[in-house]
Amino acid sequence: MAILNAEKRNERLKGKQLRKQGFVPAIIYGKDLEESVMIQFPQNKIKKFLRTNATGSKVELNVGDKKYNTLLKDISYVPVINEPEHLSFQTLISGEKVTSTAQIILINKEMIADTILQSLHELSYRAYPADLFDKIEIDMEGREAGDVFRVSDLEVAKNEAIEIRTSPDSIIFSIIARSKATSLDEEPGEEGETEEAASEGE
Repeated sequence: MAILNAEKRNERLKGKQLRKQGFVPAIIYGKDLEESVMIQFPQNKIKKFLRTNATGSKVELNVGDKKYNTLLKDISYVPVINEPEHLSFQTLISGEKVTSTAQIILINKEMIADTILQSLHELSYRAYPADLFDKIEIDMEGREAGDVFRVSDLEVAKNEAIEIRTSPDSIIFSIIARSKATSLDEEPGEEGETEEAASEGE
């Protein structure tokens, strides 16, 4: 679990003003809290944090003398410049399931000579805090053209403690032979247009 130190947010300042001062606003919410906690982080700290964490990551937040075990539920970014704009954290309650997401990462892709088409990059699921995970790695070594991998093929989909919310029939990736992928890229009707141009020149 990642650990972050935060400070109470200056609620007199709007989010845009905070960002100008080098801070990223955030919120901690949950039904075990009497009220949501407004916090802020130095922007450079959040950028570093987001290099190795994403939505679905478990995070221990230290705010003053209080500690919160949370789930990073949402990250919004400033359009165009793609800087973190706001983060939302949900408190985790032992023995209570929570909805989360996990990033789907294909590893060893360089070992596949053919074309890999990844259709799904994120999995939605529900689980108890102890069973939460933020990424799924799928090893591509040994896979070949014609392979189609669906959500139902994931090991985690067979885990009774995990409620998968993404359709089990959803395709995560497929592999297309390079020669076939090249032919699909060719514009339809190209040959016919060439023949037509030739007949006009006669």
